[in-house]
Amino acid sequence: MPDELPIDAWRARRAILHLAATGTPPDDGVDAFSVGLEPILGVLAEEYLAFLSEGLSAFKLVVGSYGGGKTHFLLSVRDLAFRYGAAVAYVTLNPQESPFDKLELVYRRVAESLQAPPSAPGEVPERGLEAFVRRWARARLGDPEDQPRRPGVARLTEELQAELAGIESTSYRNALAGACAALARNDEETFSGLLQYLKGEGAEKEFLRTHRVFEPLDRANAFRAIRSLARFVRYAGHPGLVLLFDEAERMVSLASSRNQRAAVDNLRQFVDECGGSVLEGVLLFYAVPREDLLFGSGSGAVYEALRQRLAGTFREVNPTGVKIDLEQLGLKPREFLEGLAARLADLYAAAFDDAPRPAVVADILPRFVQAAWDQRYGDEGYRRLFVKAFLQGLNRLRRAPERPLTDAEVVAIVAGQGGPLPPLDEPGEP
Repeated sequence: MPDELPIDAWRARRAILHLAATGTPPDDGVDAFSVGLEPILGVLAEEYLAFLSEGLSAFKLVVGSYGGGKTHFLLSVRDLAFRYGAAVAYVTLNPQESPFDKLELVYRRVAESLQAPPSAPGEVPERGLEAFVRRWARARLGDPEDQPRRPGVARLTEELQAELAGIESTSYRNALAGACAALARNDEETFSGLLQYLKGEGAEKEFLRTHRVFEPLDRANAFRAIRSLARFVRYAGHPGLVLLFDEAERMVSLASSRNQRAAVDNLRQFVDECGGSVLEGVLLFYAVPREDLLFGSGSGAVYEALRQRLAGTFREVNPTGVKIDLEQLGLKPREFLEGLAARLADLYAAAFDDAPRPAVVADILPRFVQAAWDQRYGDEGYRRLFVKAFLQGLNRLRRAPERPLTDAEVVAIVAGQGGPLPPLDEPGEP
């Protein structure tokens, strides 16, 4: 697995501010405070990402409680995939905007979220299919100043059609070729119209006909659109596409869909296509709080077919297993929290020159671990609660180093009942 990227002071500070405010991982820098994921990520790299360019596809179900690290894990997979050159789409699913019985809406979210790997550590990659197509077109067309070497638009269109011939949907292929040709002649209006179609937003029918685009990107063709996008990603020079579907809300979009049976069948088809040769070079990770939420109260052949496909737990000794259980990382809960605290303290020290001394951190660490563990049956996941509380404790010590943290204050901070921080010039009585 490639080496981890370093994190500078600004990225560390940005990560700390986000973590302390929400307890959720920031978009950048999750490697700096990951604990216990190395074995899983190592197997994913060796068994899957290393072979993505050869057309390998797979589906993994990620299970973790609310606040239990699902988003952190998916972001870790994203960063790992970037380091292997893969394109990634991270999609937060919800019942209103992207229910799984309406895959055309899921495709639209994928198109909105698509990212190529960043060109430098800490850089936020451009997001969305439009930026992705522009990047591909720039690479394909070459230097705009070198006009004599650039083919005419008609010949360019023919070349593009031949290069993209493996894309399943002819309309999708025509739209991509037309968009690239439009950029070659600086025709932004045509480019925008074709990208509107490719993003699943629809376009004027007569305009699409003139560009030989006849197939709508609707519910009936959503799977075809996803397969076509995945093939285009490979033509654009990436080994494959990694799809990260995050059921971030307590109500799972699949289980709460009005047409739940169709949603479950769509997921079953994703599992099948990732396991066959139809969907090549795609790794799909689907994260849920609890496995049973996928099925709700449903029963019958459709539900049983999905249950059978999701059987088998992913482990180092069983990399073909489908389910990745984040509660079974091989670390005991207290051991995990202690390791997490150590990583957070290092991140905090990288962010602030006046961070608490290691001896002070060593004193408060076990007290915060115990207080967070005592809250493990609350509504909020104890891991998330611990992150926010521990960073609040470090903030308090940084602002008032003369005033040690008492056990009562630690408990109050973890319980979310800590009082206001003392002013910088009034540290308070010890």
